[in-house]
Amino acid sequence: MDDLRTRLGNRIRSARAAVGLTQQQLSEEARLPAPQVVSQIEKGEREVKAWELVNIARVLRVDIGDLLRVEEPAARQAVAWREEPGEKRAVLEAEFLQACERYALLERLCGMCGELDLPSLHGNVEYLRYEDAATLADHTREKLDLGSRPAHALQGVLEDRYSVKVWHRRLGADGSAACSRGTLGAAVLLNSDEVPWRQNFSLAHELFHLLTWTDAKEGVSSDTSATQDRTEQCANAFASALLLPAESLRATWTRRTQGGSMHEADIVEIAREYDVSTDALLWRLQNLGILSPDAAERLRKNEAFRRIDRSSRPATWPRPAEPPERYVRLAYTAYQKGALSRARLAELLNVSIADLNNTLQEYGLDERQDLAAELRTA
Repeated sequence: MDDLRTRLGNRIRSARAAVGLTQQQLSEEARLPAPQVVSQIEKGEREVKAWELVNIARVLRVDIGDLLRVEEPAARQAVAWREEPGEKRAVLEAEFLQACERYALLERLCGMCGELDLPSLHGNVEYLRYEDAATLADHTREKLDLGSRPAHALQGVLEDRYSVKVWHRRLGADGSAACSRGTLGAAVLLNSDEVPWRQNFSLAHELFHLLTWTDAKEGVSSDTSATQDRTEQCANAFASALLLPAESLRATWTRRTQGGSMHEADIVEIAREYDVSTDALLWRLQNLGILSPDAAERLRKNEAFRRIDRSSRPATWPRPAEPPERYVRLAYTAYQKGALSRARLAELLNVSIADLNNTLQEYGLDERQDLAAELRTA
């Protein structure tokens, strides 16, 4: 019993440090009587009540099973951020990785661990040229079979064929996007506060980091800000080339300019057609030599162009589902197969048992209808 207390106390201490909480903060957020209780638990001097353990695990963004298991848990995957989220980083990473761990569990329970392995780029990303990033984008688009409008298909292909775990969270100004790759598979975290076309670009940008993950984490000889800036620029070049295929874009441009010069509204419509921002489109047109740098810059500064751009955007747009639809369907499948209890299903979906049916219905899954069908065929 003492060994169990000590092991549990050590893990709670480590998990608390990982998310940057003090004993006082953990005590308050987990609704424990006092900070001294946290201290006693971490030293193995006090048993942890069931309700306390549930609250502690919730606050620390870990599963209770990971705190109680005999064997030591594996080290958590690294997370790479496009923009640092500041003081919230530890908590956001813990939430992201816990979600990925649960996602990986559901994939194992359902025997659905991806049709293919996500490819990796071998070589040192530090010396990658922008032209190389564009070439990698062309190869990736062909390998993933994304078609001529890649933004429309990218997330679905990554999720369904390569088991990339795509999560959306309301991050506000706290970080644009993040990614991770390791024993849990590949995963991307996107900011659902961003407009959809910005999220599309962020997903393509993070895909570059996933493809070059080994090199980015182990093969880079220097970790200077200049190296990081260049890597980010290569990721932007990759995303631009991936979402705006040169051959398709040239054909679209030629078709729209048959009657003469291009109107500002036509450029805006092309951006909407490819589901990218006008800024991303202008940079791509400039890089392909379709627009001169001066012409692209004039458009960026043209208020009439900006007004047309703003007026073409919807006033509101549906936010991505949280949790992702694929994750929910895997959880429901595991539940139907008897691999999850109803209580565990609710826990994985972050809802109460009382709200479980409503949540399932929101995703087009209705436990009561399934039960009625079983009774009719019995």
